[in-house]
Amino acid sequence: MDPDDQDELGFKAPIFKIDLSRRPEQRYTELAIAYRDKVQGLIALFNDLLATIGLPTKYHSPINMVARLLLRRLHSSVETAELQGISRVTHVPIYLLVAFNVVLDLLMGCTSGAVKSLEPGQPMSQARMLHFRTLDWTMDPLRSVIVQLDFVRSKSNTPDEVIARSVTYCGYVGVLTGVRQQLSLSLNFRAVHNANTKTEHFRFYFHHVLVLLGWRQSISSILRSYLISENSDHTRPKSLAVIAEEMTPRHTTAAYLTFCDSTSTIILEKDFSSAQIRSSRTFIAATNHDEETHQGQFSGATPATEEKATGRSRIAEGLEELLEESRDRLDCISSKWNGRVRRTNRRSQRGTRSQSIHTEANTTITESEVIEWVSAYPTTNEQTHFAAIMDAKSGDVVWNRAYRDPLDPDDFED
Repeated sequence: MDPDDQDELGFKAPIFKIDLSRRPEQRYTELAIAYRDKVQGLIALFNDLLATIGLPTKYHSPINMVARLLLRRLHSSVETAELQGISRVTHVPIYLLVAFNVVLDLLMGCTSGAVKSLEPGQPMSQARMLHFRTLDWTMDPLRSVIVQLDFVRSKSNTPDEVIARSVTYCGYVGVLTGVRQQLSLSLNFRAVHNANTKTEHFRFYFHHVLVLLGWRQSISSILRSYLISENSDHTRPKSLAVIAEEMTPRHTTAAYLTFCDSTSTIILEKDFSSAQIRSSRTFIAATNHDEETHQGQFSGATPATEEKATGRSRIAEGLEELLEESRDRLDCISSKWNGRVRRTNRRSQRGTRSQSIHTEANTTITESEVIEWVSAYPTTNEQTHFAAIMDAKSGDVVWNRAYRDPLDPDDFED
């Protein structure tokens, strides 16, 4: 797809300021008013979600009744208050907003990663890694509520300074895609988890129950805590090393977490209480399947990847299809980088041998090329809700594109 033609197919996510100096109940008032009618679509979306996971229609009403009684809050009292404010304005029941906030990260397909970027004429010292991400999901009504949130503190010494930015959905108070100076992050759904015993499976799924009931923090809420803090003191973000150390043993759902500080990028293949970590200063990417060998550093195969390799996979057909599409998406963007490295290598071979040794370290692409790569099929595809490119060096979302309708394969150029 030609990025210059995307205005006909998509739109730049509208920007709303969220003032962290206001009471949590009031922070999202203007946003909720603007999207009141569209957010009410979440009421029907909950039943669609139940149907998607295979529950017959006759069970939807009882499940709604039980959910109304049990889903009353998130783990964070601040985030709960934010949802209560949204609920008052939109008249969407709080249990539906809670379900939306804790279930969304379990069901989406995504591509995330980062690539070393440099503009023509700039010295290599100005190169930085740009964090790219697409978010894919089947729930088309959510396309109409995609927004960019700019977080500020009006009562601070710098009231106009944007502390952090997030590309998200109206009504969602966690963070799936976000950036601040010196840190960008994104979350990808992981279709499998590493459990070999009934006890391990029970612990994993019981954790989900505790998150639903608000007794444990959701993974998107944890990511939010790395991006913004309720503490008014403007502090530097934690380093990638500290984040990896904290996140690895923490009890969470299975996911792929990408963190970038503009110089280097890590991807955590996160399981319930462990993680495999890959890192790179040039190019790294993840979609929705485990990677045994890829750019960066990775140690060992997980039980899930070993099971697939030996043909003993118990993954449902739908997940198998998702994993196959995931491999296609990763191969697409990885092949573009590998091709660029080969081109750089051919050029360096005309120079000295010492230049050739550092080929990949000296390989870069421009910001416009990152947009082109992310916009290409199947990285962007029929289920893509939005795509974004973030710069942790400046703390900006340098580009985003949201799609009102599912893209047609004919919209993409060969």
